[in-house]
Amino acid sequence: MTDPTPRDGPVLQGVWRLLRRLPPGAARRTTRLIAGAQSLREPGYLKTTYRISPRLANANPRLGKISPQWAATVRVRRNGLRLELDLRDNLQAILYYAGRYEPDVLRFLRRELRGGDVVADVGAHIGVHALAAARLLRPAGGRVIAFEPASDSAAKLRAAARRNGLRVEVVQTALGAHPGTAGLYGDARYDAADAGVRSQYGDAALVEQVPVRVFDDWAAEAGLSRLDVVKIDVEGAEAAVLAGMSRSLRTLRPRAVLVEVKQRERTDTSAEELRGLLTRHGYERTMRLGHNEVFRPTRDHGPR
Repeated sequence: MTDPTPRDGPVLQGVWRLLRRLPPGAARRTTRLIAGAQSLREPGYLKTTYRISPRLANANPRLGKISPQWAATVRVRRNGLRLELDLRDNLQAILYYAGRYEPDVLRFLRRELRGGDVVADVGAHIGVHALAAARLLRPAGGRVIAFEPASDSAAKLRAAARRNGLRVEVVQTALGAHPGTAGLYGDARYDAADAGVRSQYGDAALVEQVPVRVFDDWAAEAGLSRLDVVKIDVEGAEAAVLAGMSRSLRTLRPRAVLVEVKQRERTDTSAEELRGLLTRHGYERTMRLGHNEVFRPTRDHGPR
């Protein structure tokens, strides 16, 4: 049986030992070149994510690791966008070293988006996907609405949109089944500055209290009359977001709903329950993209 654990051969293991002897700046830049070249192929990209993840650090003893001591705030160009990245954040570190983040989702957006589309990115973080969608839609027109409750991530998203001359509407709120407030907690396995793993289910310190709105209420107040593509990645609260989006799913019938679906240690809803919820909303799963799954309206609702 083949050992599925990612590993480096003897030569690469020696290279990674040498990298750890370099000053942080030199180690970071050299690693970016090595990891970026490896990440052009999908197995190499996955290896880079394993090199970075603190959660997986002990699970891959023969794989060279990217040291958290190399973290810094850096300015780079990625996916045609000028970005400022904080490498203490797992997502931003992957984007820096691998040169891309969730490339299968980006490919999906390139295939899916059409001129005039209205896109909702729920759990936008620093806007990797929202900015990509805005860039893809810019020539033919469209609208991108990014929901991001964390104040630091929302600020970075707004700054990136300005820096790149893109139109992204940033709505600084969490979405849920009921209006109110929620606490965003860190994950003890990650750096406290890692915004991508914060959630209401976190086991580390409270980072921020944030407002919670119901998408259907927001849509009614905003006069939203069209919704074509939805992306939801909210660290375990996906079911609550969908519960608050039921009217919009029924009446606006977005043609694609991309949801992160994975079994989590701390959440109120299992992956199967989440899929069942989308089925009850009249959607069927058509594609899997890593941890993300694409759902489309069932045929009995008719084509859009």
